[in-house]
Amino acid sequence: MVNAGAMSGSGNLMDFLDEPFPDVGTYEDFHTIDWLREKSRDTDRHRKITSKSKESIWEFIKSLLDAWSGWAVMLLIGLLAGTLAGVIDLAVDWMTDLKEGVCLSAFWYSHEQCCWTSNETTFEDRDKCPLWQKWSELLVNQSEGASAYILNYLMYILWALLFAFLAVSLVRVFAPYACGSGIPEIKTILSGFIIRGYLGKWTLLIKTVTLVLVVSSGLSLGKEGPLVHVACCC
Repeated sequence: MVNAGAMSGSGNLMDFLDEPFPDVGTYEDFHTIDWLREKSRDTDRHRKITSKSKESIWEFIKSLLDAWSGWAVMLLIGLLAGTLAGVIDLAVDWMTDLKEGVCLSAFWYSHEQCCWTSNETTFEDRDKCPLWQKWSELLVNQSEGASAYILNYLMYILWALLFAFLAVSLVRVFAPYACGSGIPEIKTILSGFIIRGYLGKWTLLIKTVTLVLVVSSGLSLGKEGPLVHVACCC
C-alpha cells in the first residue's frame, strides 16, 4: 500500500509538471526563478513544436532548428568570447608597452611587434630596435642619464594613473555591475537569481574596455576571472 501510494504521488507530481502554468509575466529584479513554472512552460512549448512538426515540411524544419538552436548559440558565444579574449590580450600588450615608449612606424604596435618589423634588429639586440623609442628619446632626445630615467619614470606613472582613472570612471558612470571578477554573481545567477543588467550589453562593453585598462595600468589584477563574466555577457 505504501509503494502504491508513493507511485501515485509520483505520478501526480509528473502530471502537475506537465500541466501548463498560466503566464504571469516576467520576473522582477532580485527575485528567484520559479523552476516548476519554467519546467511546465518549456514542456508545453516542446509539446506544441512536436505536434506541429507532423503537419508540414516547414514545421518539421522549424522543429529541427529549435533542436539545434542551443548548439548554434553555444558556438556563436564561443566564437565571440574567443575573439574578445584575443582582442583583450593584444590590447593589454600594446597599452602595457605604451607606458615605456612608442613605435615610430606604427603607434599601435607593441614593443615586440615593432621590433619584428625592424630589418636592422639583430639577434643579440633583439630587445632594441631603432623603430621603438622611449619617451625620453622622443621628447628630449636622450636615452641615458638621470634626466632620461626620471622622465621615463614619470611617463610610466602618468600612463598608469590615466589608465586606472579611466577604468574607474567608466565603471562608475556607465556600468557599475562591471566591477569585480563577476564569478560569485555568475554562480548566483546560474542558481536562478535574477540580476537585471548584470549580463547586459553595457556591462559587456565597459567590462571589455576597462579590463584592458586595469591590467595595463599595472594593478595587481588578472584578466582570467573577469573573462568568465565577459563570456557570460556574450
